[in-house]
Amino acid sequence: MKIGGLIDISTKDIPHKSAMVIFTVGCNFKCDYCHNKYLLQPNVGREYEITELMQTIRTNVLVNGISISGGEPTLQPDLLELCKEINTIGKYISIDTNGSNPEVIKKIAPYINRVALDLKGPIDSEKLKKITGVNVNIDRIAQTIEFVNSQDDIGFEIRTTFVVNLHKPEDINEIIDFLKRSEFRGNFVLQQYQFLEGVGEEFKRVFSKPEHDVLLNLLKPYKDEKFPFKIYLRDEIVGYCSIDELSV
Repeated sequence: MKIGGLIDISTKDIPHKSAMVIFTVGCNFKCDYCHNKYLLQPNVGREYEITELMQTIRTNVLVNGISISGGEPTLQPDLLELCKEINTIGKYISIDTNGSNPEVIKKIAPYINRVALDLKGPIDSEKLKKITGVNVNIDRIAQTIEFVNSQDDIGFEIRTTFVVNLHKPEDINEIIDFLKRSEFRGNFVLQQYQFLEGVGEEFKRVFSKPEHDVLLNLLKPYKDEKFPFKIYLRDEIVGYCSIDELSV
């Protein structure tokens, strides 16, 4: 498996768990605002044998979960093997994905505990092409969402990072309406975009961080609505907070 980095312990990647984070190399999207762009470079990181990764995981006694992120983990041909091996030692497994490979998600489903799907924008081909820089097969993303949503034993989070100058308020409306129609049963998280060095200095003035009040106003219409899913805000002011606990 091609790995671009490891974090020994994190309390932010899996809610309520201490986790080791594995960053895989390579992605089939080219989002300009991505802060992990270094993982898209072919000469980044190195190949790990699954046995070597498992040795690192076994000796990390401070964590009870493993977050496999990227990049896009579902591009790794030995992802299934790694999930099977981690499953045998009882660690909680969370997969970050853009949702573009439903076949892979279906294969690893028996061995994982959680999927965190980065929904880059509304399920609309033209809008997603603008955001991701590639032609996106929206049917495949919809298939991933439908499948994971049908798995009672897999925790499901769908999150959208709101980027000023790239997203519009109506995009969030479209996403929430889609999730409502899909009878989504997990957590939807509206995330605040924040510039990090990995985005690239040339994009510092192109993309802007939405202020806390802007994000609150985006969620305000849904404060008293009843959904089969929960809505959260993640930003620098409240951290990770349910809409029910927000003053909106």
